Amino acid sequence: MNTFDTFQIIPSIRRLGDLDYALRSRRDIILLTEADIANLKPLVARVHHSGKQAWVNLELLGGFGRDSTGIKLLKNYYQVDGVMSIDSGRLGMARRAGLFTVQRFLISDSRAYDTSLRLLQSNHTDAAEILPAMVALDILPDLRRTTAIPLLAGGFIRRAEEVTAIQSAGFEGLTVSKSALYN
Repeated sequence: MNTFDTFQIIPSIRRLGDLDYALRSRRDIILLTEADIANLKPLVARVHHSGKQAWVNLELLGGFGRDSTGIKLLKNYYQVDGVMSIDSGRLGMARRAGLFTVQRFLISDSRAYDTSLRLLQSNHTDAAEILPAMVALDILPDLRRTTAIPLLAGGFIRRAEEVTAIQSAGFEGLTVSKSALYN
Protein backbone atom coordinates (compact mmCIF):
# COMPACT_ATOMS: atom_id res chain seq x y z
CA MET A 1 0.00 0.00 0.00
CA ASN A 2 1.22 3.49 -0.86
CA THR A 3 1.65 5.57 2.31
CA PHE A 4 -0.94 8.09 1.13
CA ASP A 5 -3.47 5.92 -0.72
CA THR A 6 -5.88 7.05 1.99
CA PHE A 7 -5.97 10.21 4.11
CA GLN A 8 -3.52 9.88 7.01
CA ILE A 9 -3.86 11.44 10.43
CA ILE A 10 -0.37 11.13 11.88
CA PRO A 11 -0.18 11.37 15.68
CA SER A 12 2.76 13.52 16.70
CA ILE A 13 3.86 12.20 20.08
CA ARG A 14 5.12 15.12 22.14
CA ARG A 15 4.41 13.43 25.47
CA LEU A 16 5.44 9.81 25.74
CA GLY A 17 2.29 9.21 27.79
CA ASP A 18 0.29 9.72 24.58
CA LEU A 19 2.10 6.90 22.79
CA ASP A 20 -0.11 4.12 24.20
CA TYR A 21 -3.21 5.96 23.03
CA ALA A 22 -1.73 6.46 19.56
CA LEU A 23 -0.71 2.80 19.34
CA ARG A 24 -4.31 1.76 20.07
CA SER A 25 -5.62 4.16 17.41
CA ARG A 26 -6.37 3.11 13.86
CA ARG A 27 -3.53 5.28 12.54
CA ASP A 28 -0.81 3.79 10.31
CA ILE A 29 2.06 6.18 11.10
CA ILE A 30 3.35 7.49 14.43
CA LEU A 31 5.64 10.55 14.53
CA LEU A 32 7.97 10.31 17.53
CA THR A 33 8.74 13.99 18.14
CA GLU A 34 10.24 13.68 21.62
CA ALA A 35 12.58 10.75 21.03
CA ASP A 36 16.34 10.63 21.52
CA ILE A 37 19.09 8.08 21.01
CA ALA A 38 18.47 6.60 24.47
CA ASN A 39 14.78 5.80 23.97
CA LEU A 40 14.34 5.62 20.20
CA LYS A 41 15.02 1.91 19.71
CA PRO A 42 12.40 0.66 22.21
CA LEU A 43 9.89 3.28 21.02
CA VAL A 44 10.29 2.20 17.39
CA ALA A 45 9.96 -1.45 18.47
CA ARG A 46 6.66 -0.65 20.22
CA VAL A 47 5.36 1.19 17.16
CA HIS A 48 6.34 -1.68 14.84
CA HIS A 49 4.85 -4.25 17.25
CA SER A 50 1.53 -2.42 16.79
CA GLY A 51 1.86 -2.75 13.00
CA LYS A 52 2.55 0.93 12.41
CA GLN A 53 5.33 2.95 10.79
CA ALA A 54 7.68 4.97 13.02
CA TRP A 55 8.76 8.41 11.81
CA VAL A 56 10.96 11.01 13.50
CA ASN A 57 11.45 14.76 13.16
CA LEU A 58 15.18 15.26 12.59
CA GLU A 59 15.20 18.70 14.23
CA LEU A 60 13.67 17.34 17.44
CA LEU A 61 15.54 14.05 17.65
CA GLY A 62 17.97 14.30 20.55
CA GLY A 63 21.55 13.08 20.30
CA PHE A 64 21.95 12.71 16.54
CA GLY A 65 24.55 14.42 14.41
CA ARG A 66 23.87 16.12 11.11
CA ASP A 67 25.80 13.62 9.00
CA SER A 68 25.06 10.57 6.88
CA THR A 69 26.26 8.20 9.61
CA GLY A 70 23.43 9.32 11.89
CA ILE A 71 20.92 8.92 9.07
CA LYS A 72 22.17 5.40 8.32
CA LEU A 73 21.87 4.55 12.02
CA LEU A 74 18.24 5.69 11.97
CA LYS A 75 17.50 3.28 9.15
CA ASN A 76 19.69 0.30 10.00
CA TYR A 77 20.01 0.26 13.80
CA TYR A 78 16.94 2.15 15.02
CA GLN A 79 14.70 0.79 12.20
CA VAL A 80 12.96 4.14 11.63
CA ASP A 81 10.64 4.13 8.59
CA GLY A 82 10.49 7.83 7.77
CA VAL A 83 11.84 11.26 8.66
CA MET A 84 10.59 14.82 8.56
CA SER A 85 12.85 17.87 8.40
CA ILE A 86 13.23 21.41 7.14
CA ASP A 87 16.78 20.54 6.00
CA SER A 88 16.77 19.36 2.37
CA GLY A 89 20.39 18.16 2.63
CA ARG A 90 19.61 15.81 5.51
CA LEU A 91 16.46 14.66 3.71
CA GLY A 92 18.56 13.80 0.65
CA MET A 93 20.81 11.64 2.83
CA ALA A 94 17.74 10.01 4.37
CA ARG A 95 16.19 9.28 1.00
CA ARG A 96 19.44 7.70 -0.24
CA ALA A 97 19.41 5.54 2.91
CA GLY A 98 15.94 4.27 1.98
CA LEU A 99 13.82 6.27 4.42
CA PHE A 100 10.49 7.90 3.55
CA THR A 101 11.13 11.66 3.54
CA VAL A 102 8.87 14.63 4.27
CA GLN A 103 10.12 18.19 3.90
CA ARG A 104 8.54 20.66 6.29
CA PHE A 105 7.76 24.23 5.21
CA LEU A 106 6.90 26.91 7.77
CA ILE A 107 4.95 29.67 6.04
CA SER A 108 5.46 32.62 8.39
CA ASP A 109 5.36 35.45 5.85
CA SER A 110 5.31 36.18 2.11
CA ARG A 111 9.07 35.63 1.79
CA ALA A 112 8.79 32.14 3.35
CA TYR A 113 5.83 31.47 1.07
CA ASP A 114 7.78 32.41 -2.08
CA THR A 115 10.84 30.43 -0.97
CA SER A 116 8.70 27.38 -0.18
CA LEU A 117 7.07 27.40 -3.61
CA ARG A 118 10.51 27.69 -5.23
CA LEU A 119 11.87 24.79 -3.16
CA LEU A 120 8.82 22.64 -3.88
CA GLN A 121 9.47 22.97 -7.64
CA SER A 122 12.79 21.19 -7.27
CA ASN A 123 11.83 19.00 -4.33
CA HIS A 124 13.11 15.42 -4.23
CA THR A 125 11.28 14.20 -1.14
CA ASP A 126 8.37 11.80 -0.91
CA ALA A 127 5.97 14.36 0.60
CA ALA A 128 5.80 17.87 2.06
CA GLU A 129 4.23 19.25 5.22
CA ILE A 130 2.97 22.83 5.28
CA LEU A 131 2.80 24.67 8.59
CA PRO A 132 0.64 26.12 10.04
CA ALA A 133 -2.32 24.09 8.85
CA MET A 134 -4.76 26.97 8.42
CA VAL A 135 -2.27 28.78 6.17
CA ALA A 136 -1.80 25.53 4.25
CA LEU A 137 -5.54 25.50 3.54
CA ASP A 138 -5.35 28.98 2.02
CA ILE A 139 -2.42 28.21 -0.28
CA LEU A 140 -3.31 24.67 -1.36
CA PRO A 141 -4.19 25.66 -4.95
CA ASP A 142 -0.73 27.23 -5.40
CA LEU A 143 0.91 24.17 -3.86
CA ARG A 144 -0.94 21.84 -6.24
CA ARG A 145 0.22 23.91 -9.24
CA THR A 146 3.80 23.66 -7.96
CA THR A 147 4.16 19.99 -7.05
CA ALA A 148 2.54 16.59 -7.46
CA ILE A 149 3.95 15.03 -4.26
CA PRO A 150 1.59 14.25 -1.36
CA LEU A 151 0.90 17.26 0.84
CA LEU A 152 0.34 17.26 4.58
CA ALA A 153 -0.85 20.05 6.83
CA GLY A 154 0.32 20.50 10.40
CA GLY A 155 0.58 22.90 13.27
CA PHE A 156 -2.13 24.42 15.47
CA ILE A 157 -4.77 21.81 14.65
CA ARG A 158 -7.03 21.89 17.68
CA ARG A 159 -10.53 20.87 16.61
CA ALA A 160 -12.15 18.03 14.70
CA GLU A 161 -13.64 20.60 12.29
CA GLU A 162 -10.12 21.59 11.27
CA VAL A 163 -9.23 17.96 10.56
CA THR A 164 -12.35 17.67 8.40
CA ALA A 165 -11.53 20.89 6.55
CA ILE A 166 -7.99 19.71 5.80
CA GLN A 167 -9.21 16.36 4.52
CA SER A 168 -12.03 17.92 2.48
CA ALA A 169 -9.61 20.42 0.90
CA GLY A 170 -7.64 17.55 -0.61
CA PHE A 171 -4.55 17.14 1.54
CA GLU A 172 -3.20 13.60 1.76
CA GLY A 173 -2.76 13.83 5.51
CA LEU A 174 -1.93 15.86 8.56
CA THR A 175 0.17 15.73 11.70
CA VAL A 176 -1.51 16.43 15.01
CA SER A 177 -0.28 16.40 18.61
CA LYS A 178 -3.69 16.67 20.30
CA SER A 179 -4.50 13.09 21.31
CA ALA A 180 -8.27 13.64 21.12
CA LEU A 181 -7.83 13.99 17.34
CA TYR A 182 -5.87 10.76 16.75
CA ASN A 183 -8.98 8.70 15.99
